[in-house]
Amino acid sequence: MAASTTAGSSGSPNDTTTQSDGLEIYADLQKWMTQHGGHLHDAVQVARDDQRGVHLQVRGDWSGGSGSGLGVDTHIIQTPLTTTLSYFNVIGYRSPPPSSSLPDDSAAGSGSSPIVEFKSHGLDFPPAFVDAVGSKEATVFFLVGQYLRGPQGFWYPYLRTLPQPDTLTTPLSYEGEDVAWLAGTSLMAAREQRGEQLRGKYEVAVRALREAGFLGWERYTWDLYLWASTIFFSRAFSAKVLSGVISKDQLSEENVSVLLPFFDVANHRPLAKVEWRAEKDEVRFVVLENVGAGQEISNNYGPRNNEQLMMNYGFCLPGNPCDYRIVSLRAPPGSPLQQARAHQLQMYPELAADTEDHYYVFNIFYPLLAPDTAMEHSIFSPALLNAVSVLAANNRELETLEITDQDIKIPSAYGNSRALLAAMSQIVIELITHAVKLRASGQDLQNPENLKQTHAKMYRESQIMLSETALVIAAWTLNRARQHNFTGSWEETKQILGAHMARIPAGKFPEGILSRLQVRILERKSLLTKNGELFTLTELPDLLPTEMQQPCKACIQGILGTAENAIPVLKGSSETSPFAFPIFVCLVVAVHINGTAAGFAKAQLSPRLSRWANFLLENYPPPPNDVAWALEDEDDEYLVSQFDEALEKMRSQNSGVFSGLEAYTGAWQKDDWWLSPNWIRWAWMLGEQECVHMPEDPLSLLASDGQVMLSTGSYLYIPQEE
Repeated sequence: MAASTTAGSSGSPNDTTTQSDGLEIYADLQKWMTQHGGHLHDAVQVARDDQRGVHLQVRGDWSGGSGSGLGVDTHIIQTPLTTTLSYFNVIGYRSPPPSSSLPDDSAAGSGSSPIVEFKSHGLDFPPAFVDAVGSKEATVFFLVGQYLRGPQGFWYPYLRTLPQPDTLTTPLSYEGEDVAWLAGTSLMAAREQRGEQLRGKYEVAVRALREAGFLGWERYTWDLYLWASTIFFSRAFSAKVLSGVISKDQLSEENVSVLLPFFDVANHRPLAKVEWRAEKDEVRFVVLENVGAGQEISNNYGPRNNEQLMMNYGFCLPGNPCDYRIVSLRAPPGSPLQQARAHQLQMYPELAADTEDHYYVFNIFYPLLAPDTAMEHSIFSPALLNAVSVLAANNRELETLEITDQDIKIPSAYGNSRALLAAMSQIVIELITHAVKLRASGQDLQNPENLKQTHAKMYRESQIMLSETALVIAAWTLNRARQHNFTGSWEETKQILGAHMARIPAGKFPEGILSRLQVRILERKSLLTKNGELFTLTELPDLLPTEMQQPCKACIQGILGTAENAIPVLKGSSETSPFAFPIFVCLVVAVHINGTAAGFAKAQLSPRLSRWANFLLENYPPPPNDVAWALEDEDDEYLVSQFDEALEKMRSQNSGVFSGLEAYTGAWQKDDWWLSPNWIRWAWMLGEQECVHMPEDPLSLLASDGQVMLSTGSYLYIPQEE
């Protein structure tokens, strides 16, 4: 398959320009293909321009058929099987005689199949070499050997239209200053990894060729091997294209790839509607959409992201609708995710064959989504979001963990949206970090000086765009968790979304991107089914009955002020005190227990708080009265012990702080009161589990081109009723 930067293309018999514009080699390729029974549609010609390079297009003066241009189901190219290059040429395969039948699922048409010989054309490797290296490596070496035959080689008219060894643009061919343009990107690590893999395979194969006694083995150099490997990475087709004459059990798509002369001339266009049809003696390239006169005829390599296009083809596409980023997420040893994966493999051993972690961040235009895909899953692959949710889950949520052959996830249930919000917070941090890292590593790179640098720059910018647009989506989900009076109506949604989008620095994204972001948010349902589930200290009292709100605020402010004065490390903590949420939790649970014990409450908690209190007591059993608790962390225990002392002084010196709530909490003079040492430690441990820590104002960080100061805030999670 051709790339826009290295593509070949074909000339037409009626093309009078090929001899003057450097396209004569494609005219020769077409003549060669025609001599062996191939055909190029009369409406198709070769063209070349600075933007698309060499490409196929419909003739501007073409008006055959029912109108101008080509219609659906037009057969553009017919490449004879005898001109293809694959492992079957290495072994000199001969298709079965006409009396033999192919499987029912063969792509062959009716009638008996002709005998097709896949000839080696003068290059016969020792069987010992082929057996030692396998089909893939033998085919790569076969391509090198055919290249070395030069004009005497059968495939010479085809091979001379391919990118030559000194013109490759894939990252493995980067040298000198070009490499700096990959710094900080995932392509650098991918380049090193693939280079090591290929170098290892080459050394094994060339040694096997020498040991097999093959004359001229020393001509099979690393540079030619790298070239041939790149050709197969970028231009080879699936073995299915040979299914017209070779039975399915002989076609290993994993180990057999096929080069199809002339097919790989057309440039890639995402979502182009084309088909490759396997026939008995040829393969046909068919367009399944209308192509007007003068328009380019594109191939479709599949939904390749820019990293795949760069690694395999040496180019990328700005605005690639099929672009996505692969996130490197590792499950730390002993982590819940690692343990869940191990358990999943025990339950479903067949999953061991799938070695890829499907952790992706999609671009906002990604088209291959099911209609019911949730908004968050349209940007963050379910596997990624599920994995981060498991890593961010608390012990309570992990007890509900579901493991199937499809997923490892925290199920949707009352109280479990906290894991989603915690995961989104972690994802926001990763997105910011990724974009900042790419900008920082590329800040010294100015104007690209060649094609490699140009595409490396495009790639870097596309990766930054992926993270920054995804950040807008993730921040929206977190934003909704902070909207406590948001009913979800259409008018409210538009108003809050407008305010959310206004946080994006002016001029950051083109209008088309901004519009698409809003559409993606509005057109799909969110995984977060409720709004307003994260609270700061100042917002919490509003959840209480009206008559309790002022006494609650006075009590908490008094306690925190006294603790701040008594404990040096709390100086200046104010509302960010680590005791703020534990105090509120103790208050709500005390009011709930007191009201339940008395059969009524002086002030009835809302159904939301009542259910939450019950939920907490069910998942975090209350502390005992006869045993003193201590926190596991020594620093935490020391801090809480100091807080205990401050509370005791308050009880004796400033009783008014607690008396205002006595009607709701019960007596505060007894040892087992609502802020007793055990209850404080209970709420402290609970708070560590039930809070969400998330970045403050993440969209403002889009304005930074350099390093950023990432500050986070703590929020108490109180689920909405279902």
